[in-house]
Amino acid sequence: MILILIIIGVVRALSSASVSATGELTREQRAWVDRSRALLRQAGHRRGAARDVLIELFAREDCALTVQEIDRRLAAWRRSGLVDRPVGIASVYRGVEVLQDLRLVARVDLGDGLARYERAALEQHDHHHHHFVCERCALLVPFDDDALERAIGALERRLGFTATEHEVVLRGICRHCR
Repeated sequence: MILILIIIGVVRALSSASVSATGELTREQRAWVDRSRALLRQAGHRRGAARDVLIELFAREDCALTVQEIDRRLAAWRRSGLVDRPVGIASVYRGVEVLQDLRLVARVDLGDGLARYERAALEQHDHHHHHFVCERCALLVPFDDDALERAIGALERRLGFTATEHEVVLRGICRHCR
């Protein structure tokens, strides 16, 4: 079981680091990068190399990462020549904090004591997803569901609320662990 967890983690890390770090950004990812940099400038932050690399990483990632996973991704980018300077773990923590304070990244709490962070939707129509977590192997699977979003909208109308943000985390057992 532990070996399977290690293999899943390694495969996930390698595929995300190599596939994500190569190729051009999508239109949505590029727009997020541009808006993030503009918001940083508007907030009075200088353009720093570490924050720039973090913005690029978050733009390319499809789901939430711990700071340690972010650090491993950046180290893989450095080894492959995609980043010319190392980014220290302290810079990662500070950068994530700044991006979170500006609501550019969102903290995702899955109840396991590990903080995870992912790109936040800057506009109502931007990419938004939820998470399914395997209780046995901790596999994290993002999912979109239009019916769920409509149900949340109906609930808002029925209760007279306007949700400014929401997060749905479903827990269960993945097909590999059944």
